[in-house]
Amino acid sequence: MMRRWVLESVLALLVCFASCRKDVDLYADYKTIPVVYGLLDANLDTNYIKITKAFYALGDNAPQIAMNPDSSNYPGKLDVRLTEYCNGDSVRQIILDTITIGNKQPGNFYAPKQKLYYTAEPLCKNTRDKKYEYELSIVLPDRVLVSKTAIVGSNGYKVKSLAANFSQEYFGVNRPLEFYPAVNATSYEVTMSFTFKEQRYPGGDSIPRTMHWHLGDYNNAFLYHHFIDDSYYRIFYRPERFYAELKEFLGGDTSVPGLTRMIGDYPIEITVAAAGDELTRYMEWNALGYYGTVSGGDYSLIDGGTGVFSSRMTTSSKVRLAGTTVPELVAHRTWGFKFTGGD
Repeated sequence: MMRRWVLESVLALLVCFASCRKDVDLYADYKTIPVVYGLLDANLDTNYIKITKAFYALGDNAPQIAMNPDSSNYPGKLDVRLTEYCNGDSVRQIILDTITIGNKQPGNFYAPKQKLYYTAEPLCKNTRDKKYEYELSIVLPDRVLVSKTAIVGSNGYKVKSLAANFSQEYFGVNRPLEFYPAVNATSYEVTMSFTFKEQRYPGGDSIPRTMHWHLGDYNNAFLYHHFIDDSYYRIFYRPERFYAELKEFLGGDTSVPGLTRMIGDYPIEITVAAAGDELTRYMEWNALGYYGTVSGGDYSLIDGGTGVFSSRMTTSSKVRLAGTTVPELVAHRTWGFKFTGGD
């Protein structure tokens, strides 16, 4: 969710540059405005960076121009690389290659193909003794873009909670959810997902379905007051909200003859997405409605361009349903749940 939200913000920047600057005299001082979107994740096998350019358009021409790939893309392949730093010392360079993806959903800009820069080189996680940073450099025809970020996370970043309890006896009571912090993270997005298998008629094929429940976004200022034993964060959820979310996901309390929904041993997945300082600041300013403008100037994390280059890391854990949650779900007969165990 976090990644999708930030990408939409970057696209909003492009729309702003493309459609809001309509005065003819601007063309006399026209300069290409590079737009960069990149979030490094040391947990991923492959990391991608999107490099485009904003464009000027008069009147109602912006939507048509945006559909032309040449309006946004730089021609050919740029010199794009990451310099890795360990404890402040440069240790290696990673040269990024290009790839064209073909699954971008239609929107304000050209689709379905998009050109991205990528690397399959593994990025390093922080350890007790080693702290990693990555500097992005992009050589453009008229300038060199530079931006640097500390890598988020280490192997110690993980979910601590072993179960989720939505028992009715806890309705109206805050239930704890706990996770260990990520190195260099300044905000977190927490989500619970409930997965079950659905069988439409006896003997038929079963298909998995997943309900995603967004528990909230938390910054370090808030979590400072929820740091337990100087070791882990504790936030809270309300069990009754789980049933409200599930009811909406299932479409109400309507009973469907022959429908069976099967619950496994570990149906809940807790996901925590940690964001680096640059990404957190970028999201906070855009949430205020500035869309890239701060104090009358363009807010950018890219020296020589605009956009965001930062780091994030996501950790997740599958957990059991605790207390009387399973029998209470099964007792809600209109929903057709039964416990089958297994995956």
